[in-house]
Amino acid sequence: MLPLLAAVLPLALTALHAASPNRLAASAIRKELRVSCFSGIAAPLPSDAGQQVSTAPVSVLYDGLCMVCLTNKKVLTWFDKRGEKVRFVDIRSRGYDPASNGGISFDDAMRTFHVIDADGTVLEGADAVMMAYSAAGLGWLMALLRFPLIRILIDGAYRVVSRHRHTISRWMPGGAALARTVDSLNEMESAAHGVSCDEEEECMLDYDEVEDKAA
Repeated sequence: MLPLLAAVLPLALTALHAASPNRLAASAIRKELRVSCFSGIAAPLPSDAGQQVSTAPVSVLYDGLCMVCLTNKKVLTWFDKRGEKVRFVDIRSRGYDPASNGGISFDDAMRTFHVIDADGTVLEGADAVMMAYSAAGLGWLMALLRFPLIRILIDGAYRVVSRHRHTISRWMPGGAALARTVDSLNEMESAAHGVSCDEEEECMLDYDEVEDKAA
Protein backbone atom coordinates (compact mmCIF):
# COMPACT_ATOMS: atom_id res chain seq x y z
CA MET A 1 0.00 0.00 0.00
CA LEU A 2 -4.54 1.96 2.52
CA PRO A 3 -10.27 -0.06 4.28
CA LEU A 4 -14.38 1.18 1.70
CA LEU A 5 -11.18 0.93 4.13
CA ALA A 6 -8.09 2.04 2.21
CA ALA A 7 -10.04 4.92 0.71
CA VAL A 8 -12.59 5.81 3.39
CA LEU A 9 -10.80 4.99 6.65
CA PRO A 10 -7.70 7.14 6.03
CA LEU A 11 -9.81 10.14 5.08
CA ALA A 12 -12.19 9.58 8.00
CA LEU A 13 -9.31 9.28 10.45
CA THR A 14 -7.81 12.53 9.22
CA ALA A 15 -11.09 14.39 9.54
CA LEU A 16 -11.77 12.90 12.97
CA HIS A 17 -8.31 13.69 14.26
CA ALA A 18 -8.35 17.24 12.90
CA ALA A 19 -11.82 17.94 14.23
CA SER A 20 -11.28 16.92 17.84
CA PRO A 21 -7.70 15.87 18.70
CA ASN A 22 -8.15 16.73 22.39
CA ARG A 23 -11.26 14.58 22.62
CA LEU A 24 -9.47 11.62 21.05
CA ALA A 25 -6.49 12.03 23.37
CA ALA A 26 -8.77 12.31 26.39
CA SER A 27 -10.62 9.16 25.35
CA ALA A 28 -7.36 7.24 25.09
CA ILE A 29 -6.29 8.47 28.54
CA ARG A 30 -9.63 7.45 30.07
CA LYS A 31 -9.20 3.94 28.68
CA GLU A 32 -5.74 3.65 30.23
CA LEU A 33 -7.09 4.88 33.57
CA ARG A 34 -9.89 2.28 33.48
CA VAL A 35 -7.34 -0.46 32.87
CA SER A 36 -5.24 0.84 35.75
CA CYS A 37 -8.23 0.89 38.11
CA PHE A 38 -9.09 -2.75 37.47
CA SER A 39 -5.52 -4.04 37.52
CA GLY A 40 -4.31 -1.95 40.43
CA ILE A 41 -1.25 -0.77 38.49
CA ALA A 42 -0.65 1.87 35.87
CA ALA A 43 -0.36 -0.26 32.75
CA PRO A 44 -0.53 0.75 29.07
CA LEU A 45 -3.17 -0.68 26.78
CA PRO A 46 -2.22 -4.02 25.18
CA SER A 47 -2.50 -2.47 21.71
CA ASP A 48 0.16 0.10 22.62
CA ALA A 49 2.52 -2.24 24.42
CA GLY A 50 4.14 -3.55 21.25
CA GLN A 51 4.82 -0.03 20.03
CA GLN A 52 6.76 0.79 23.22
CA VAL A 53 8.86 -2.37 23.09
CA SER A 54 10.01 -1.98 19.49
CA THR A 55 11.38 1.26 18.09
CA ALA A 56 12.09 -0.02 14.58
CA PRO A 57 9.67 1.24 11.90
CA VAL A 58 7.28 -1.02 10.04
CA SER A 59 7.63 -1.19 6.25
CA VAL A 60 4.54 -0.30 4.23
CA LEU A 61 4.52 -1.48 0.62
CA TYR A 62 2.46 0.71 -1.68
CA ASP A 63 1.71 1.26 -5.36
CA GLY A 64 3.03 4.70 -6.35
CA LEU A 65 0.58 4.87 -9.26
CA CYS A 66 -2.57 4.30 -7.19
CA MET A 67 -4.40 7.32 -5.75
CA VAL A 68 -5.98 5.24 -2.96
CA CYS A 69 -2.51 4.03 -1.96
CA LEU A 70 -1.03 7.54 -2.14
CA THR A 71 -3.87 8.88 0.01
CA ASN A 72 -3.24 6.14 2.54
CA LYS A 73 0.46 7.04 2.54
CA LYS A 74 -0.31 10.73 3.05
CA VAL A 75 -2.56 10.01 6.04
CA LEU A 76 -0.01 7.69 7.66
CA THR A 77 2.67 10.32 7.12
CA TRP A 78 0.44 12.92 8.77
CA PHE A 79 0.16 10.81 11.92
CA ASP A 80 3.84 9.81 11.85
CA LYS A 81 5.13 13.37 11.45
CA ARG A 82 8.72 12.51 12.38
CA GLY A 83 8.84 9.58 9.99
CA GLU A 84 10.21 7.30 12.69
CA LYS A 85 7.45 4.70 12.89
CA VAL A 86 6.54 3.95 9.27
CA ARG A 87 8.85 3.32 6.33
CA PHE A 88 7.35 3.42 2.84
CA VAL A 89 8.45 1.22 -0.06
CA ASP A 90 7.19 2.00 -3.57
CA ILE A 91 6.79 -1.33 -5.36
CA ARG A 92 6.80 0.55 -8.69
CA SER A 93 10.34 1.73 -8.08
CA ARG A 94 12.95 0.17 -10.37
CA GLY A 95 15.01 -0.57 -7.30
CA TYR A 96 12.30 -2.60 -5.59
CA ASP A 97 13.86 -5.81 -4.25
CA PRO A 98 11.55 -8.60 -3.01
CA ALA A 99 14.41 -10.20 -1.06
CA SER A 100 14.74 -7.03 1.02
CA ASN A 101 11.00 -6.80 1.60
CA GLY A 102 9.85 -10.06 3.14
CA GLY A 103 10.16 -11.97 -0.14
CA ILE A 104 7.04 -10.22 -1.47
CA SER A 105 7.03 -10.24 -5.27
CA PHE A 106 5.72 -7.33 -7.33
CA ASP A 107 2.65 -9.35 -8.37
CA ASP A 108 1.85 -10.27 -4.76
CA ALA A 109 2.33 -6.67 -3.65
CA MET A 110 -0.06 -5.53 -6.39
CA ARG A 111 -2.60 -8.13 -5.32
CA THR A 112 -3.07 -6.87 -1.76
CA PHE A 113 -1.71 -4.46 0.84
CA HIS A 114 1.42 -5.65 2.71
CA VAL A 115 3.19 -4.47 5.85
CA ILE A 116 6.39 -5.91 7.32
CA ASP A 117 6.72 -5.39 11.07
CA ALA A 118 9.92 -4.76 13.01
CA ASP A 119 10.46 -8.51 13.51
CA GLY A 120 10.18 -9.24 9.79
CA THR A 121 6.69 -10.72 10.03
CA VAL A 122 4.62 -10.08 6.90
CA LEU A 123 0.98 -9.07 7.27
CA GLU A 124 -1.45 -8.51 4.45
CA GLY A 125 -4.94 -7.22 3.80
CA ALA A 126 -6.93 -5.60 6.59
CA ASP A 127 -4.44 -6.91 9.18
CA ALA A 128 -1.68 -4.99 7.39
CA VAL A 129 -3.76 -1.79 7.33
CA MET A 130 -4.38 -2.06 11.08
CA MET A 131 -0.72 -2.75 11.76
CA ALA A 132 0.32 0.34 9.77
CA TYR A 133 -2.05 2.63 11.65
CA SER A 134 -1.15 1.05 14.99
CA ALA A 135 2.51 1.76 14.30
CA ALA A 136 1.64 5.35 13.37
CA GLY A 137 0.17 5.84 16.84
CA LEU A 138 -3.47 4.75 16.53
CA GLY A 139 -3.17 1.36 18.20
CA TRP A 140 -6.00 2.14 20.64
CA LEU A 141 -8.38 2.91 17.76
CA MET A 142 -7.32 -0.17 15.78
CA ALA A 143 -8.05 -2.26 18.90
CA LEU A 144 -11.65 -1.06 18.78
CA LEU A 145 -11.91 -1.99 15.10
CA ARG A 146 -10.90 -5.57 15.93
CA PHE A 147 -14.19 -6.31 17.68
CA PRO A 148 -15.82 -9.22 15.76
CA LEU A 149 -18.78 -7.41 14.19
CA ILE A 150 -16.77 -4.34 13.23
CA ARG A 151 -13.95 -6.53 11.94
CA ILE A 152 -16.31 -8.40 9.60
CA LEU A 153 -17.41 -5.10 8.06
CA ILE A 154 -13.83 -3.88 7.73
CA ASP A 155 -12.66 -7.10 6.07
CA GLY A 156 -15.51 -6.88 3.56
CA ALA A 157 -14.86 -3.21 2.84
CA TYR A 158 -11.15 -3.88 2.40
CA ARG A 159 -11.77 -6.63 -0.17
CA VAL A 160 -13.98 -4.30 -2.22
CA VAL A 161 -11.50 -1.41 -2.14
CA SER A 162 -8.48 -3.62 -2.77
CA ARG A 163 -10.06 -5.23 -5.82
CA HIS A 164 -11.28 -1.94 -7.33
CA ARG A 165 -8.70 0.48 -5.98
CA HIS A 166 -7.65 1.79 -9.39
CA THR A 167 -11.24 2.37 -10.45
CA ILE A 168 -11.84 4.21 -7.17
CA SER A 169 -8.61 6.15 -7.71
CA ARG A 170 -9.94 7.63 -10.94
CA TRP A 171 -12.82 9.24 -9.02
CA MET A 172 -10.61 10.68 -6.29
CA PRO A 173 -9.12 14.22 -6.51
CA GLY A 174 -6.12 13.98 -8.80
CA GLY A 175 -7.02 10.47 -9.88
CA ALA A 176 -7.84 11.38 -13.49
CA ALA A 177 -4.51 13.18 -13.89
CA LEU A 178 -2.69 10.21 -12.41
CA ALA A 179 -4.48 7.84 -14.81
CA ARG A 180 -3.39 10.01 -17.76
CA THR A 181 0.18 9.89 -16.49
CA VAL A 182 0.03 6.10 -16.30
CA ASP A 183 -1.35 6.03 -19.85
CA SER A 184 1.56 8.15 -21.07
CA LEU A 185 4.11 5.99 -19.28
CA ASN A 186 2.62 2.83 -20.79
CA GLU A 187 2.64 4.36 -24.27
CA MET A 188 6.30 5.36 -23.91
CA GLU A 189 7.18 1.88 -22.68
CA SER A 190 5.32 0.30 -25.60
CA ALA A 191 7.06 2.61 -28.07
CA ALA A 192 10.43 1.70 -26.57
CA HIS A 193 9.66 -1.95 -27.34
CA GLY A 194 8.46 -1.16 -30.86
CA VAL A 195 4.80 -1.70 -30.00
CA SER A 196 2.05 0.89 -30.31
CA CYS A 197 -1.66 1.00 -29.54
CA ASP A 198 -4.16 0.81 -32.38
CA GLU A 199 -5.51 4.29 -33.10
CA GLU A 200 -9.07 3.09 -32.66
CA GLU A 201 -8.39 1.18 -29.46
CA GLU A 202 -7.58 2.35 -25.96
CA CYS A 203 -4.36 1.14 -24.38
CA MET A 204 -5.13 -1.00 -21.34
CA LEU A 205 -3.36 0.06 -18.17
CA ASP A 206 -1.33 -2.66 -16.54
CA TYR A 207 -3.27 -2.31 -13.31
CA ASP A 208 -6.45 -3.07 -15.23
CA GLU A 209 -4.86 -6.39 -16.12
CA VAL A 210 -4.13 -7.02 -12.46
CA GLU A 211 -7.79 -6.41 -11.59
CA ASP A 212 -8.88 -8.81 -14.34
CA LYS A 213 -6.61 -11.51 -12.95
CA ALA A 214 -7.90 -10.92 -9.44
CA ALA A 215 -11.47 -11.32 -10.70
